[in-house]
Amino acid sequence: MMLLGLLVLVWMVVPTEQTLDAHFPNVIMLRGFGSEEIDPISFDNNTVPSLTMAEASQLNGLYQFDHLFYHKTFDRFIPWEERDKALIWECTLFCSPLNSSATNVRLALVHTSPDPKRNMWYLIEMRDDDANSPIIYARSKFRKSPTYRSPWVTVTPGGEIKPRDLPDVHIFTAWDGFRFDTPLKWGVTAGVILSSVAFFRWCRED
Repeated sequence: MMLLGLLVLVWMVVPTEQTLDAHFPNVIMLRGFGSEEIDPISFDNNTVPSLTMAEASQLNGLYQFDHLFYHKTFDRFIPWEERDKALIWECTLFCSPLNSSATNVRLALVHTSPDPKRNMWYLIEMRDDDANSPIIYARSKFRKSPTYRSPWVTVTPGGEIKPRDLPDVHIFTAWDGFRFDTPLKWGVTAGVILSSVAFFRWCRED
């Protein structure tokens, strides 16, 4: 059981890049959809049917990095010549695309960097033979540096419609467990260390 847990942890924390300053891990968790309705748009800013809260909750789950991700409609959203500026995590566990009848449906989180100081996330769904694909469900706000800790907002077709905040939507990773930014994490870590020391001392005494 411990070995299985270790393997899962490694699967989740391994970085997407073989560098010391990697920004993202292999697996990220998307949470918070389902507390309100969502109004998606198509890749060319046309409105599409809204999602109910129950439908939006299907977007929550684990997404795994896919360096070789491909879908024939993805180029409508990110042109092939700019593909190197995008990173894609595909829905893997506990989440599912909204369209279950179309062929080759893919749900993905996309991080884009049009330029070094404009970084943002999109949640999109791609479908074969759909003129509106990719469907864009939501996006994050711009950030000057790559990060998964970004606030999320709704998408709009433009004009006078303004995006609204999605305060419940967040991306989490296993890296957060090693970020000692709260008293609870410090307390749990200290408890684990003290318990381990006490256990090994007890074993030696026996």
